[in-house]
Amino acid sequence: MKDSRLSRRAFVGVLPLTVLLDPSRLAADPSPPEAGLLSASYDPGQAGCPGACLASSQEVSPQTDQDGPRPGFNGEFTPEEAERVSASPMAREIASLQGRGLSCAEMSLLAALRFLGLPESHLGAAGVFGGGVGKGDLCGFLTGSLIAFGLAASARYATDRAEMRRVARAMSNEYWDWWLSRGDLHCAILRPTYEGSEDFVRMAQRTALKAEEVLRATLPG
Repeated sequence: MKDSRLSRRAFVGVLPLTVLLDPSRLAADPSPPEAGLLSASYDPGQAGCPGACLASSQEVSPQTDQDGPRPGFNGEFTPEEAERVSASPMAREIASLQGRGLSCAEMSLLAALRFLGLPESHLGAAGVFGGGVGKGDLCGFLTGSLIAFGLAASARYATDRAEMRRVARAMSNEYWDWWLSRGDLHCAILRPTYEGSEDFVRMAQRTALKAEEVLRATLPG
């Protein structure tokens, strides 16, 4: 039987960023959500990465890597990774979307929609997720892929909602676990690690490649 205990890394990794920055928020807090620590620093109306997603100069450095170092998302590709990225339609597509006024979430979702052959009118589903839901929280590459998994499962199992949810959850769980194995979940923590557009594109391609592999493995054909 699987150990159901949550590791410290996994627990910390899924906390909202405002809790990471101010642990006292785990206690009862009567303040409204808009009074959160980062709400004034993130404009959900901004679009485009790394432009909008890298725009804030606010430095955030809570310690979330509790179980040892993780490789991150934007380092140089290994030869094996480079080969997989080169062969990946989604990795190539997402790289081509840089600088076109899309948020990270929109880039991720649009690359998946084109790979899946689903209507691009679905792109609006990612509209509020750029810049970590406009608060520096969950990374848009993560949320855009999660939206894509739901749409893909819904398209495949349109008349069987139970199966649709099961399949979508299986994909989201695999992607989430992979993400935690590599780095942090939060936009405001990931953003300062980019040293330029090349780092940003490598992260975009690496996350898109994994999303494509999850889709291929779970929804073959």
